[in-house]
Amino acid sequence: MLPKWDKSYSVHNSKIDAQHKKLFELAAKVEYMLDKPVYKDKIKTLLMEFFNYMKYHFNDEEKYMSAIKYPYFEEHCRIHKEITQSMIELIQNIKTTNDLKEKLYAMVKKWLLEHILYEDMKVEQWRIGSLSSDSGADISFEEIKDEDDELAIYFYTCQCLGQIHDVPFGIHKKIQDKNAKFRCKKCNHIIGFLKKG
Repeated sequence: MLPKWDKSYSVHNSKIDAQHKKLFELAAKVEYMLDKPVYKDKIKTLLMEFFNYMKYHFNDEEKYMSAIKYPYFEEHCRIHKEITQSMIELIQNIKTTNDLKEKLYAMVKKWLLEHILYEDMKVEQWRIGSLSSDSGADISFEEIKDEDDELAIYFYTCQCLGQIHDVPFGIHKKIQDKNAKFRCKKCNHIIGFLKKG
């Protein structure tokens, strides 16, 4: 069985998390079809929905990684290209309905969910590892929800050349309302607000 979305898979970016949740939902539809008699057209429709949403998500995720200057950006983009190419090959080499169902399920399980659960979590670990509280302690990126700001991204800068820190709403709120101080672990300077994305 494929895993279901869980908050432990969060990258603490509301937009990316919402897209990951949608991909988990599409994966669950693929899994549901695996043992059911389904017309080929229905599987093709799901395959195209999955493919198009995946490309849309990869585009947004790459913009996000570029904005926060993720140091392994090129490597991550290469993996996105490999997944996309594998999906194209799957679409081009459909033989039977069962063949399509099995290959689609294998692709969803191997590429997509492993990618979210492993590669995307590396981006999150890098982001978390770039900041500390003013006392030097690690910080929690658990978000405080606010409906108006659910999809907002808050960008902060430090003294590192070109470094941009993406902080979730909860941390932004602590900085703005409680005058909390957070430091870049690399340059040790207090981060300052740049813009809301």
